[in-house]
Amino acid sequence: MTKSNKTPFKGRTASRLAAVQALFQIEQTGASANTVVLEFLELRLNKKEKGVPKADTTFFAKLVEGAWSQQEKSDEILSGALKAGWSLDRIESVTRAILRAALYEIIETKTPPAVIIDEYLNITRNFFDDSEVSFVNGVLNTIAQRLRPKTNT
Repeated sequence: MTKSNKTPFKGRTASRLAAVQALFQIEQTGASANTVVLEFLELRLNKKEKGVPKADTTFFAKLVEGAWSQQEKSDEILSGALKAGWSLDRIESVTRAILRAALYEIIETKTPPAVIIDEYLNITRNFFDDSEVSFVNGVLNTIAQRLRPKTNT
């Protein structure tokens, strides 16, 4: 029996994963954040499936709508945290969604950055290998140190 790198999701973590998926969908389809949030609430998050944790739908909606409404500001901050020669266009779209959601939480919530980063690293592990997890960790740590240096420990 091999151990999976995938992390089981609970409560708010399930909301964060759904928010990443919704942000990805918004970027790919051009649909409004409100439309995608409603779709997720109606078709995905309110279904009762065995083994699927119930997401905090209020947190989910706030996260998606907030992250998307602040996308331009967030993208400037994210671009400033990338290594020279890198641009957001060069980053995989799921990774952009992860970074945008995490950045929104770092800016707009009182949740400690270390908790936020850990949550999004666990989500990243479900999509990518260790190199992408390291990349996301580096970008989010850089941002957290710049935006909330006193609370980053």
